[in-house]
Amino acid sequence: MMKRIKYLLRSAGKSKTITGINIFGLSIGLAVTILLVVYMLHEWSYDRHIQGSENIHRLHSIWIDEGENSVQPINLRQAFTEIPNSVPGIETAVQIYRGGSAELKYNDKRFTDNRLLYVDSTFLKVFSFKVLEGSAEYALDNPQSAVVSKRLAEKLFGDQPAVGQVIEMGNSGYTVSAVTENVPVNTHFTYDLLIPMNGLDYLHQLGGLEFFTYYRFKPNIDVLAAEEAIKDANTAFMTERFNSFNYTFSSELEPLKRLHLYSRASYDLGPRGSIRTVIVVGIIAFLIMFLALTNFVNLFIIAGEQRAKEIGVRKVNGAGKWSIIRQFFAETSLVVIISFIVALALVLLLLPSFGNIMQRQFSIALLQSPVLIMSLIAVFFLTVLLAGSYPAFYLSRFRPASILKPQAGKAGRKKIVMNVIGGLQLVITLFLLTYLFGINNQVSYLKNLSPGFNPHGMVNIYNLNSHLKEHYPSIRDQLLSIPEVMGVAASSHTMGGGTSGQGIRLVESSPENVLSINEYRVQPGFCSLLELELKEGRLFDPERETDRKGVILNEAAVKMLGLSSAVGRKVVMFDDPLEIVGVVKDFRYSSAANIVQPLVLTTYSNDIWTIMVRLVPQADQPAALNKIGETLKSFDSGYVLTARNTLDIYNNYYAGEQRLGMLVRLGAALAVVIVMMGIFMLVSQSIARRTKEIGIRKVMGGSVVGMLALIYSNSLKWIAIASLIAMPLGYFMLRNWLQDYAVKAPLDWWLFVQGILIVLVLETVITFMQTWRAATKNPVDSLRYE
Repeated sequence: MMKRIKYLLRSAGKSKTITGINIFGLSIGLAVTILLVVYMLHEWSYDRHIQGSENIHRLHSIWIDEGENSVQPINLRQAFTEIPNSVPGIETAVQIYRGGSAELKYNDKRFTDNRLLYVDSTFLKVFSFKVLEGSAEYALDNPQSAVVSKRLAEKLFGDQPAVGQVIEMGNSGYTVSAVTENVPVNTHFTYDLLIPMNGLDYLHQLGGLEFFTYYRFKPNIDVLAAEEAIKDANTAFMTERFNSFNYTFSSELEPLKRLHLYSRASYDLGPRGSIRTVIVVGIIAFLIMFLALTNFVNLFIIAGEQRAKEIGVRKVNGAGKWSIIRQFFAETSLVVIISFIVALALVLLLLPSFGNIMQRQFSIALLQSPVLIMSLIAVFFLTVLLAGSYPAFYLSRFRPASILKPQAGKAGRKKIVMNVIGGLQLVITLFLLTYLFGINNQVSYLKNLSPGFNPHGMVNIYNLNSHLKEHYPSIRDQLLSIPEVMGVAASSHTMGGGTSGQGIRLVESSPENVLSINEYRVQPGFCSLLELELKEGRLFDPERETDRKGVILNEAAVKMLGLSSAVGRKVVMFDDPLEIVGVVKDFRYSSAANIVQPLVLTTYSNDIWTIMVRLVPQADQPAALNKIGETLKSFDSGYVLTARNTLDIYNNYYAGEQRLGMLVRLGAALAVVIVMMGIFMLVSQSIARRTKEIGIRKVMGGSVVGMLALIYSNSLKWIAIASLIAMPLGYFMLRNWLQDYAVKAPLDWWLFVQGILIVLVLETVITFMQTWRAATKNPVDSLRYE
């Protein structure tokens, strides 16, 4: 067996350059394709691991304003307390309320950054997470109980049993009643800590859209009838609750398995996926595999042609047709097997790094997917069949005399096929490059749009307990004494991290003409710290107590209210009228891809969740944060600093686009490498065929430049044809992709020219080097060449 393999390796290695390029190209192409397929399988697998996931649906509330739908994934409390009792098809239901990041205490130690969800007692009946300690049946019945993940249990208690332990959160103690497995990474939400909904002390105050609602349907029911009953009931609750708002309402349910990729909701409990991205990745994977496969086949055809005389000699020595066929297919299979082994080794090596780049955690188990395994088997046999067919069936059928005799001019049809394949490879490469430049251009365009405030040097301090909140004025004064600190402000909201939804109307308007508006509850100094541009009136004054009953609007809010001059006018948001004291220019408090929505800034609330600090330019941020942490510790010795830059929050808006850009960049780079390797070998083969012609032209006085033009003209022709096909395709794909953005970068001409120039330059270099070598050779050597 080993002798046979060595013989096949020696035979395949007769064209060492081609064999090496083939193994390299196919293995890299396979590795990248497998990684992309792993990404697709991961995205597709979300929530499918949950037992009975096909029976779980989530309710969405829809606000309709002049035909525009705002799909909210949150609902009123009645969606849980009343709807399940009125719809027979519902087996059980649960609501989730986001608790944010919680600080816990255990044995006088503090533990920060714990993801908290408030849930109903039915949570573990809807979501089948495995319980490792305790019982799932009554784990969430007691308001002072807590369910923790395995990760948090190990973090808090080490190897000790967790059930029965008491942990502190805020001013309350909670007894651990159960430990669940860590939430699988392919779940649309995650948690470290679950607290019963009836343990939420301000639950009775949550009278708006606050809760994510899930229903588990009974098996074998009329799902459509159950969905219609739920939607009708929820729409009725919405209409009754918000009857003073100038909107109409609707509802929808989405199956759990569709939430990650297909959801129409404006946000979610965790990072969202996109079916469009999965489709694009699938297209890239297919194109890369096509490039790698066609390049492999082309080079094997070239290698087979170079071995024509070898086949003739073997036939003279008595080798039969089927013996030669078996030989070539065996050699092809061996090279493909080596390529597959190298590819799988690269995948195992690169999978963790690829996961980090894509902000995902990929499981090795995805490599065992039947879909992936069957696809690889199909690719293997297809590669062997296509690559081995030409030398095996075409060359083996000739008689020895015809093979040993020079066959100049008889490769016409084969040459056309190879040129067409090369042209398709150029089309794919130019398309991927154009798509890449378009994505990068859109992300760059959005990032470079003025946010309307100054995010540089802004640090958000979280993890504030009631003691720190009470002493905020003193903390502010202490922080301002730090040399690296320029300014300090506080807010109930994180800049760029989400808003509260409220209703607003002019005081003279009808109570039935309430409009929806976003709200930031801030403390005086917020606007100045952000360096918002004042358009009218003034900013909040900490010395004016009356400003507690004042508001500041952005330009979008003024326009929505139909005001030409806003300052001094009064609006109603709750009970008492609030005076408009100022108007600021629209600033982007969410992704720049969205139109700036109406926003109201209020100071009526003393609740503080975030302290914002602006550092001086060129400040040593680690040193400054250390001083800030020490300052806060002087008020609370156990405080653990949690901070995040405002600029990072904004950059995270474009994480999805950057992931897609990374995938396309990977595909485009690989496409260029594979195509250039193919061009190198095709040019080499073309020159080899025309060696005598070049020698004769030199003897007849032909110039090197003329010979370069002769060889280069064919390459230019195929680049021109490929460009005419790739540019419209790239334009169509980019235009379709940009439909999801309210703010779009222009599709300038240079986006389509850059890829052509890159391919043109690389192909020029390759063609020039190869042709120059042949054209400057001694004509005598060229005329002796066979």
